[in-house]
Amino acid sequence: MSEERFIDNDDGTITDSQSLLTWKKNDSFIDLKKFLNYGQAKTYMKSTNEESFADHSDWRIPSRKEAQSLYYYDQSQSIQDKYNMTIFIDPIFPEGCGYNTWTSETRGKITAYIFSFAQGSGSHNEVDLTVSTSIRLVRGDFNTEVEANLRKIPKPKPESSESGGWK
Repeated sequence: MSEERFIDNDDGTITDSQSLLTWKKNDSFIDLKKFLNYGQAKTYMKSTNEESFADHSDWRIPSRKEAQSLYYYDQSQSIQDKYNMTIFIDPIFPEGCGYNTWTSETRGKITAYIFSFAQGSGSHNEVDLTVSTSIRLVRGDFNTEVEANLRKIPKPKPESSESGGWK
């Protein structure tokens, strides 16, 4: 039997055996029942560290590549987000979460990159906007072999309806 990629540590954390990262099992939406702007996401991270969640105080906002490493481009794994929309992350993570996450990739003090687990892509948004965004905290050092493989994953083709809107 092959080793499972994601391991539930039974302490509110999930370890990814490929990326070597440990993720907080719940995202901020599940914990707080609200979406956050970037400043609020940083406050959530700070309070998680102050309480030494799962005996660790080095939780951080994921990089764009780290967030991307959770996404299943082949759409073989999925859960339902808070809106009952499909997002493509492993079912070891609880349903009812936000469909995206803030990342640590910023442009000055104005914007930060948001990665969508529904689309497999993202964009920069103003840090003061809530824009229905949550944060999924991470800790550890990212496995560079996984990062190299992310560069080889084809970018998803945008879907659109005949009228040009969301499909």
